[in-house]
Amino acid sequence: MTSAEWNAIVSQLRSDVDPDGAVDAATRLHKGATGEDVPRLLELLQDESFFVREAAAWPLTELAGPDHLLELLRAFQRGLDEGHDNDGFTAALIDLAESEPGRVGRLLKALTSSDDESTRENAEWLLTFCAPKQDA
Repeated sequence: MTSAEWNAIVSQLRSDVDPDGAVDAATRLHKGATGEDVPRLLELLQDESFFVREAAAWPLTELAGPDHLLELLRAFQRGLDEGHDNDGFTAALIDLAESEPGRVGRLLKALTSSDDESTRENAEWLLTFCAPKQDA
């Protein structure tokens, strides 16, 4: 994605006056981001806006897989701490856990012994989605 395209999307994501445009920008970010955008997506995980952080989570989980799981969990917790439901973020994390249960599970197991309580709790929660599916 070019710098101009990126800047336009991020500006629209942060718009308080055009919620439909912000949703459209989140969709464009999800569909248009590439592996080269991973560093910029990581920056968005630090954004003041929970909506921007959540918009960055989807493409980041798909492009980088579990490589940035700790950063994702920290941004996820920040949204919870701010009182947001994190529905989209939750779905992105669950999709990641279910798409690579072995690798994600190993990383999450290591995070369950973190010194940070919220990291431990979120790792334990997400680990439940790494379990093999049972046939009904």
